[in-house]
Amino acid sequence: MRRSCLGLGAIAATDLSLRQSLTAKTISLQKKFRPVPAAAKRIILIFLEGGFSHLDTYDFKPTLAKFAGKPLPKSILPPQFTFSKQGAVIPSPFEWRHWGESGTYASDIFPEVNGRFIDDLCFIHSLHHPANDHVTAKRTLHTGSNVEIRPTLGSWLVYGLGAMNENLPAYIDITPTDPNRPTAFLPTKYGGATVDRPDKNSSRLAWENLSPAFPEQQRHLQFLREFSSANGDDPQIDAMELAFRMQTEAPELLDLNTESAATKKLYGIDEDHTDPFGRALLLARRFAEAGVRYITVNHASTRYGNLWDQHSELENGHRGNARAVDRPIAGLLHDLGRRGLLDDTLVVCGTEFGRTPTFEFFDGATGRHQSGRDHNPNGFTVWMAGAGVKRGHHHGSTDDFGYYAVDDKVDIFDFHATLLHLMGIDHEMLTWFQGGRDFRLTDVSGHVVKDILI
Repeated sequence: MRRSCLGLGAIAATDLSLRQSLTAKTISLQKKFRPVPAAAKRIILIFLEGGFSHLDTYDFKPTLAKFAGKPLPKSILPPQFTFSKQGAVIPSPFEWRHWGESGTYASDIFPEVNGRFIDDLCFIHSLHHPANDHVTAKRTLHTGSNVEIRPTLGSWLVYGLGAMNENLPAYIDITPTDPNRPTAFLPTKYGGATVDRPDKNSSRLAWENLSPAFPEQQRHLQFLREFSSANGDDPQIDAMELAFRMQTEAPELLDLNTESAATKKLYGIDEDHTDPFGRALLLARRFAEAGVRYITVNHASTRYGNLWDQHSELENGHRGNARAVDRPIAGLLHDLGRRGLLDDTLVVCGTEFGRTPTFEFFDGATGRHQSGRDHNPNGFTVWMAGAGVKRGHHHGSTDDFGYYAVDDKVDIFDFHATLLHLMGIDHEMLTWFQGGRDFRLTDVSGHVVKDILI
């Protein structure tokens, strides 16, 4: 008994000293990187993978109807197409009208989001970047770089701010198609923890190898920590300790059966079209409420390709995809609002690029126009809602054909600088020394888009 008590005391003392060290380190980093109060404590990024069309959702262009079936005028110099030659101009096949008190002109593709929350959304219509294929465009959106492997926005946030809940990862990536996004030169402890696609066939979700905690694990970790203490921090042991702490909290969070029937209905759970994404977004709300700092939720399919990538059958494809996400997104906004979480949570909804104003044209045997649009990273739309951004606001615009961002342009570095600012971080101060120089999420560029801030 005497040896046991002393052993437990030593474990407790070691744990307390470790926590104090981590807390002091986090406070030191926050003093360095947080020169202004944060409007948001956390970010939920809803990523509609594949490139949903800004021209068929929130960026109305009447010029497309005037030029329907005609080639683009010579004054519009189109960039190199990704897969096809230039086709004729195609107007939006969706119905458009004014929504809400703000009178936002949008299509009918997202009736629940637009009908209930259009006045709460803040739009950027002039986002652009140089990457026109899915792999590099996704990398650019998440990391700011379309060439090098760099840390994601989530990893930078965790590095700068630390965790709010030490029993959970500070960065969680739900239903990704490219899991285990690398942290590049940042230590692996700043990476995202992946949660596989939740569906109605799995009522109790679990991370791989996550089982109930038992005392032997704690003794094992203590031994490893003492054995490696002479060599400084060990990222593998850090990860093992986090996994041990997760076993006390994560299993309950992953069990959606504890939610009421009304809440499940709000997200469209147990309904054919909305169930998978509804479960993913409900899980995101639960993680946000539990103190996770950065959460990405991806609407994508590893089996059928990029869901929103409609090179053909634009109307059917976009309507089907929108039907799957519209109610869950509206449910998330409603749920966050009624719980008071939207006051300090920033919700971002976007995609890796927009689409072209023209049909695709393939040099096949028939040579027919296809009823779809090609990739277009030169000007597209994202929206935000919640902490720190104006409600019912529209920033920037594209040209008359929706090809290029022309007014109040926002590049990817401006976008990331603005998100960091909303989290209370000066993007120019958030650096990591590597290979003889300081690296930043925003490289050597980036300006905060102050026009969208409250």
